[in-house]
Amino acid sequence: YGKHWKTITNGLPADDYAFTIRQDPGDPNLLFLGTKSTVYVSLDGAATWQQLALNLPAVQVRDIQINSRQGAVVIATHGRAFWVLDNLTVLEQLAKHPTVAADGAHLFAPQQAWLTDSYGKPSSEEHKPVAAGDNPPFGATVFFRVPPGYDGKTPATLEFRNSLGQVIRTFNLHLKKKQTDEEKKQEKARKEAEEYIKTTVELRAEAEKEATGIEPGMNTFQWNLRYPDATEVNGFRAPEAAGGLDNSVEGPQVVPGTYTVALDYGGQKSQQNFTVALDPRINTGSQALDERFALQMQIHRTLDHLNKTINRAIAARDELRKAVAAHRLTEAQAGPAIKGLDSEINHLVQMNIQSSEGDLLHPPKLRSHLAYLAGDVGLAYVAPTRAMHGVFEQLSQEVKEGEQKLEAAITEAGKLTAH
Repeated sequence: YGKHWKTITNGLPADDYAFTIRQDPGDPNLLFLGTKSTVYVSLDGAATWQQLALNLPAVQVRDIQINSRQGAVVIATHGRAFWVLDNLTVLEQLAKHPTVAADGAHLFAPQQAWLTDSYGKPSSEEHKPVAAGDNPPFGATVFFRVPPGYDGKTPATLEFRNSLGQVIRTFNLHLKKKQTDEEKKQEKARKEAEEYIKTTVELRAEAEKEATGIEPGMNTFQWNLRYPDATEVNGFRAPEAAGGLDNSVEGPQVVPGTYTVALDYGGQKSQQNFTVALDPRINTGSQALDERFALQMQIHRTLDHLNKTINRAIAARDELRKAVAAHRLTEAQAGPAIKGLDSEINHLVQMNIQSSEGDLLHPPKLRSHLAYLAGDVGLAYVAPTRAMHGVFEQLSQEVKEGEQKLEAAITEAGKLTAH
C-alpha cells in the first residue's frame, strides 16, 4: 500500500510519461506500457523496457487490454483508432526464454489456430475498406528464426504432423530474393498480366515458391491447415470462381486437434505443438467433422488419381506427336491413336479454357465436377449431406470408367512408340 517503491524505468526516455501499464495474465514477467508517444514491452517483470511500436505511428497510447483467448494485445490511442497486435504467444515465449541463440535456429510454438469462415485477409486490396486494419490470415502462423548468416545454402524445412506423428505437409525453404519497391511493383503487374497466360500448375508452383522464401533472422510462415494439393492436369487453366466455388485441387482442411510443426535447419531439429480449434460459435460435433473430412479425402484421392492418369495420357499423346514429327511414325500409323487419346482426355477435362470466364463457353468436365464437389463439401463445417455422398458415388463410377478407357488408349499408344 505504498510503503515500498522501486524504480522500473530502465529503457524509458526521461521525457516520456505513462498512461497505463498491463500485465499479461499468462506470464507475470510480460508487461506492456502505454505512454504519450508509443507502447513499450518488458520481458523481465519491468526490469527493462523496449519499444514495441513496429508499424505503429507516434501516438498517445491511453489504454491497453490483453485478450488471452485470441492471443492479442489491444491498444486505444488518442485520435488514431484501436490497434491490435496478434500472436501474443511469441512474446510470452521470449519472456520465458529470453536468451534465444543468436547464431542458431529457433522455432516458436504457434498460437492456437481456428477453423472458421469469419476472418482472414481480404482476397484483394479493392475489397478492403478504407482506413481499416488487416485481420489475421487464416491458418497457423509459425514464427521461426534462422541464423543472421543464412545464405540459402543450408537446407531448411518446415514439416507439419498430426497427433499420430503422421506427416501432413513438408515445405522446403529457400532464400528469398531481395526486391526494391519498384521491382515489387513491376512483379505484381507482371503477375496480373500473366494470370490467365500461365497454367494452374505454373501458378501453384509460383505461389509456393513465394510462400517458402525466407530471410536471415526472424521469419513467419502461414500454413493454411490443409493437406497437400492433388495432382493438377498439365496445361489446365482453372476459371475464376467469380463468387462461386473454386475449381481447385486444394487438399482438405485438418480437423480440430493437436498438431506438431518441426523445423529442420541443416540437421538441427526442433519441434513445437499447437492446437487447431473449431470456431466456438459453430455447433458441430467431432463426428460430423470427421465425416466431412473422410468424404473430402475420398474426393481428393479420386481427383488425384484421375489427374495423374490424364497426365499419363497427355504424355503418351505428346510422345506420339514427337514420333510423327521425327518421322519415326507416319500420320496414318499414329493418327487413330492420337485421336483416341484426344477423345478420352477431352471427355474428362476441359482444356479449352483460356480466360477467367472461359467456362461460360466451354462446359466443365469430370475433373472439374470433382473439384466443385470438394469445394461444396468444404463450404461449411457441417456433416456432408446424403446428396453429396450420392453425387460422389456417381462421379467415382464415371472416373472408374473414364480411367479404364484412358488406360486402353495409353496401352495402344505405347505399342506404337515401342517399335
